[in-house]
Amino acid sequence: MSKFVYLFGLMMTDGRLATTLLVLMCLAASACALPSSAPSTPDAATIASSLQFCTDEINRYRASIGRSALTRSDTLEQFAATAVQHDASAGVPHSLFSKTNGGGVAMAETELLLWPDRPVQDVIKTGLAQMWSAGPNGEHYEILSGPYTQVGCGVYVSGGEVSVAQDYR
Repeated sequence: MSKFVYLFGLMMTDGRLATTLLVLMCLAASACALPSSAPSTPDAATIASSLQFCTDEINRYRASIGRSALTRSDTLEQFAATAVQHDASAGVPHSLFSKTNGGGVAMAETELLLWPDRPVQDVIKTGLAQMWSAGPNGEHYEILSGPYTQVGCGVYVSGGEVSVAQDYR
């Protein structure tokens, strides 16, 4: 039986480090059927479809509670792509967001950092579901359902690990 550690984090620009959670997952092998090989670096088309999937998943959750849909922002996507690569390389969630005050463009960030051996869209779907499941008292939920109008997602894959950032304004 394998155990994996998934790192979640979020940061808001008002300086609150909302929460960094280490969540132990996959205690039962049946709950964690993982592919036998590491994901390869996605091509441009796969990244583009994953960015849209990320926005669509966030909007699906927002719609479930009557919140308006967020629009994709090229500016936020550029920052999220830079931030997620920086954070994954450092192994520290929200490092770039914190250092740059959201790059001057993002008001809040959620992040799925260093998920091993999973397809990108699986990381997005599973990670956002876990964030949302915290409910109205959870800070990930607070950001996902927050008063934002735009979102940008960024994806980084390296060494079989997938990381995805979602930046909001």
